[in-house]
Amino acid sequence: MPAASGGSAAGGAPGSGGAAGQGGATVMGSGGAPGDPADAGVPQPIDEAFADMARQFAADYLSWGRVDDELRWAPSLCRMPLPGIARPSKSNDATTHGQKLYSVFAKNHAAYPDGPQDGQIVVKQSWTAELVAPLSPGTFPPSWAQFDVDGGDHFYGYAERDGSIYRAAEFAGLYIMFRLAPDTPNTDEGWVYATVTPDGQITAAGKVASCMGCHEVATHERLFGVPLSPILPN
Repeated sequence: MPAASGGSAAGGAPGSGGAAGQGGATVMGSGGAPGDPADAGVPQPIDEAFADMARQFAADYLSWGRVDDELRWAPSLCRMPLPGIARPSKSNDATTHGQKLYSVFAKNHAAYPDGPQDGQIVVKQSWTAELVAPLSPGTFPPSWAQFDVDGGDHFYGYAERDGSIYRAAEFAGLYIMFRLAPDTPNTDEGWVYATVTPDGQITAAGKVASCMGCHEVATHERLFGVPLSPILPN
């Protein structure tokens, strides 16, 4: 799996999600500006031991591959493998995941999202969502078949929401979850949450209330999950 074009260690900005189309720099919803992905203005817990681990994961995650990228697996039905795609957040909270596009990487692809979760590390790469155009015939960006699989990162940085097309524009930081032993102190039953700014600063690491408030209702033991690329026989 090729690393993202332009990627760098400790949360450095990966390559652009695609050239902007018409419509200028309108961002999905209100707010959603890049910067600190933790709750704006609210001090967040930072356990230095967990922060050190998060820094390492931020440096390594590009090599793991996107969970929905088929390039690592043999395509079926004589078609090109589909790339990982940008996904619009379901949240409208601009201080956390809301109003952004995202893509998910997992250390243990085979165990994502159903488990076993021991040792799992999941990184959500987030981007500001820039309006390209209203959804109408002939305005959607290039199709899957036209995607350049040799262009570095196998990622299609466009998504549709509420009748409009958005592109992954400016890198907005990382959200990291990793699983330790369930009895590890200062964790959410073993889960640790961390947030990383676009320039690689750790802004939260440990039991982050805003993360726990959502992920405690997730259907895969704190993970919500996104559709995976198929694992096909050789």
